[in-house]
Amino acid sequence: MAIVICCNYACSMDNILKEETPPVVLPAEELYAKLETAFQLSSTNDLEQFFIRWNESVSSNTATSFEQEDIYDIYKKFYNPLDFKITIGGSECKLNSNSKYVAVQNKIEFAIVENDFFDTSFYNPESIHFKTIDDFRPSLNLKKNRILYLLPEYVEAFNLFFRTESTEMDDNRQRDEFIRPYIPVWRFRSGYWNIGTHPEISQIIMNTDRSFAKVYFIVNHMGGEAVLKKQANKWTIIESRATWIE
Repeated sequence: MAIVICCNYACSMDNILKEETPPVVLPAEELYAKLETAFQLSSTNDLEQFFIRWNESVSSNTATSFEQEDIYDIYKKFYNPLDFKITIGGSECKLNSNSKYVAVQNKIEFAIVENDFFDTSFYNPESIHFKTIDDFRPSLNLKKNRILYLLPEYVEAFNLFFRTESTEMDDNRQRDEFIRPYIPVWRFRSGYWNIGTHPEISQIIMNTDRSFAKVYFIVNHMGGEAVLKKQANKWTIIESRATWIE
């Protein structure tokens, strides 16, 4: 049994990095080749195996500091892609219905601000120093066999598969229909394909006391913000509402 003895305050959770075994992932070109082969053969079995291997090979990771632990917990509390009633203020949305998996974003921006930030309705993004968690794989309140963590290799593979530069609408539609039973992909008007399962959280802002947080999110063609409060060491959603629509 290993014992760690801390002799001073500097030996804290913020200074102890939790060792994680990085997932073994194929290069994007090889992942794309598997998707393309399954599509050309109309093989739902090959596609099923693609998603099963993804789910089994990439698992959640943990935070490396106290502030990151709160970001992970806030995300876990807010992110519910199968029920949007809380996320967008009571509205019903079937954006992710009838798909076997959810694909979770792999990076997130966050910032720590003074307590009086939460007394204002607007802020200047340039005045806030944001940090980024690049390999963001939080455990979620979902069955583990439904979760996919969207590593960069998978994003690139799907961008190759959907041929974002293509204007062949019939081909795009067929590819969409082929993938849709597994993850709820959809196409923006600009031609860009969304792979991550919404809501996408663009930023989380937390006060220095780590007692209040704001979550800025996007759902399909609209976005909004939520306010969370930490009570008894647990985060609670106080308010969430849509604030703009495209």
